[in-house]
Order: sequence, then C-alpha cells, then structure tokens
Amino acid sequence: MNTISNYPFTQSPEAIRASFRKKGYFLVKRALSRKRVLEIRENVLSIFQRQFPKEDFDKADVIFNYTGLFPQFLDVVTNERIVAALKIILGEDYVLMPPSSMIRNSFWNLHTDVTTMAIEGYPIGKRPDFTGVAIGTYLQDSSEQGGGMFVVPGSHLKKDPLETPKKKMKGIGVPLWEKMLRKLTGNRFPQYEDFSAYEKGGQDLASKMGDILIIDMRILHRGSQPQEGVKKTDTKLGLFNLAAAPGDGDLIEKWMEFLYSDLYHASYAIKENGNDGPLKEAAKKAGFTAL
Repeated sequence: MNTISNYPFTQSPEAIRASFRKKGYFLVKRALSRKRVLEIRENVLSIFQRQFPKEDFDKADVIFNYTGLFPQFLDVVTNERIVAALKIILGEDYVLMPPSSMIRNSFWNLHTDVTTMAIEGYPIGKRPDFTGVAIGTYLQDSSEQGGGMFVVPGSHLKKDPLETPKKKMKGIGVPLWEKMLRKLTGNRFPQYEDFSAYEKGGQDLASKMGDILIIDMRILHRGSQPQEGVKKTDTKLGLFNLAAAPGDGDLIEKWMEFLYSDLYHASYAIKENGNDGPLKEAAKKAGFTAL
C-alpha cells in the first residue's frame, strides 16, 4: 500500500498497474463530484442543442477538440484522481494526445482505437513500446438504457480480430470467391460488418456519474447498448481523450503524423483548433504534457 498521505486510491500502484495490464481497463471512482458532473452535463447539453438542434437517439453527434473549444471543462483531464491514475498506468511523463471529443448518444459498433491506424499504414498499437489509453468521462450513471462502456477484458493482449474484416470492408485483400459471393448476395455474405462473434466474454461496466474510465486503446469496446426491449429516451453524453506513455524514439512523432494526415477523419479539428493555450497551461500545472 502506498504510504503517501494524499494518495487517492485504496489499491497500491502495483495492484492498479497489474489489474490494468490484465483486464485492459481501470475505473477511477469519484474522479469528479456529482455536483460538478451535473454542471458539466447542463453546459454540454446546451452546446449540443445549439450545434445539433435535432437530436436523434440512433445517431451519434460529435464535437471534436472540446479541450480547446471549451476550457471550462479542463478539470475532466486535470483533476487529481485522473492524473494520479494515468501516472500509475502510463508513467510520470505521460502525454495527452489530440484530439478530444464530446459525443451525444454514442452506440457505435465494437471496435478498437488502433485498428484504423494499422489499416492506414500506422501500426502504432503493435509496437512493443506502445501504451496508449482512451479516457471516457460519462455524464450520467450507466443504466438499462446504456450510457456507459462495454468492453471485452483481456482482448488488448491478443491479435486484433477486426483488422482483417475492416480491411475487407474497404476492399483490401478480398479473395475473388468472396467478391463474387458478396455481389451475388447483396453484400450479405460473407458478413464482414458483423462483429458480434468478437463480443464473447464482454461486459457492460457499471459506471456512476463522476467516475472516469481508462481503457487500453487496443481493447475491444463500444458504447453500452440499452437492454433488450428498453427504448432510448435519455440523452447520453460523454467526453473522451487519449493519452500515452512517450514510448521510444519516434512513437509520438509517428502518431502525430497520422493525426495530421488526411488519413485521419478528424485531422481538420486538430489543424483548426490546436490543443494549446489554456490546455497546455493546465496540463503543465497538473504535471503532464498536452500536445
């Protein structure tokens, strides 16, 4: 057990690191107060209402670079508990990567956060010096309507099963007989788009308002879905960031090269609204680097 008087966790750093390495996630309980999350939620609801007046519970709305556009939310990534957890998992000199995102009603399919990079020629997640995490701050309790994260524990330690089907969805490496079958069946077989088989062993994480989830970017995950027969009636909101250990040599440089390239779908947000100014100053005070 860590003996430092202001250490914010009951588990030792060694136990937290070991659990994260095995499972691929760590839930930081009560990183933000319920009162503070309610304040953030009210503001975020107003922002989405202005930018996306028509809400669709079956369609995700995304605003990129919230840390640059809305510095009033910087405590999401600079509060004591999340910084302490990230330093345990990533090391004292961790880096907050661009971009950040604010998402309303995300119920996307199963994915990892490194598959696209690998397909586009940046297999950063396969490097032995890679330790990258996604940070999810949900602005509501998880419930029968979802509002949290579904993960497949331990999947980050295995070969990415989505790389091949996602390549084939882009027409890469598709055998002739599969092309013929897809054409004859109206793309119904083989069904590259169905990832349900890879959800085996997965679970919805029970998160509460004020908890912040850290997941290995290589883990299979998606937004938690409503339970069977439950209708979506509540707005689901989340703030998301990426952070990484510096790694060796050119890891961060290569990652940034991808993020600024046209291969990355949100590169425009990084170029137009760089994570600088208030974010970098807040990061410096909190003891980490923001790019």
